[in-house]
Amino acid sequence: MKIILGGLYALYDYLLHHVLTCLIPAFFIAGAMAALLPKERITRYLGKDAPKYIAYPLSVIAGLLLAVCSCAVLPLFAGIKKKGAGIGPAIAFLYTAPATNILAIVFTGSVIGWDFALARIVLSVTFAILIGLIISGVFKEEAEEKELVQKLLEEEEKMDGIGKLPIHKKIINGLTHSRLLAFFATLFAILIIGASKAGNQVKIPILSGLIIFLIWQLKLRFKKEEIKSWFRETYIFFKTIFP
Repeated sequence: MKIILGGLYALYDYLLHHVLTCLIPAFFIAGAMAALLPKERITRYLGKDAPKYIAYPLSVIAGLLLAVCSCAVLPLFAGIKKKGAGIGPAIAFLYTAPATNILAIVFTGSVIGWDFALARIVLSVTFAILIGLIISGVFKEEAEEKELVQKLLEEEEKMDGIGKLPIHKKIINGLTHSRLLAFFATLFAILIIGASKAGNQVKIPILSGLIIFLIWQLKLRFKKEEIKSWFRETYIFFKTIFP
């Protein structure tokens, strides 16, 4: 009975301190990626036809900046993959984020030594790129994003003679870009604070403020259809990955 109770407590502790504060925010971020990010942009920079010298460094840098574990990174990986990223860059991101993120490196350097931390960075990034290249070569993908790239090029051709969009479209694009930037920044801040080792007396006020700010953004800057699409994509990822 003592062993069983110890196991149940470990499960409770894991659900409370890991799933609620790390994995669930990651599902919402993945859902937002699938529902709100422009697919042609992801395809252009991370798609299978994107130059490798652009796609793989971007994937690795994105992984380095995120403080997520090997569980929380799965929804994010699924999100960028569904949005049009090639399997190689997506795998590089999947490998790098939990292995070489900022918190992991700082923790490794402070506990084991900075020589180990440097080795961890070099080896993780190297293996991430190699594994991504190998998998992209083994698992061939359909050329489904060519239409998206062509659409993007056609939009750019509509620009005026000096290479700028008409002023009304430029304003709309700027507002859309700024609201998405603030929205994703808030979501990632919730994930990072939730994954931190700070005590509840610090976490709870900050997370409460961020959640209120997120709700304010949704109410004033997003349409109901966009919010419904976000929740729908989040549920799809949760239903697929959480079990």
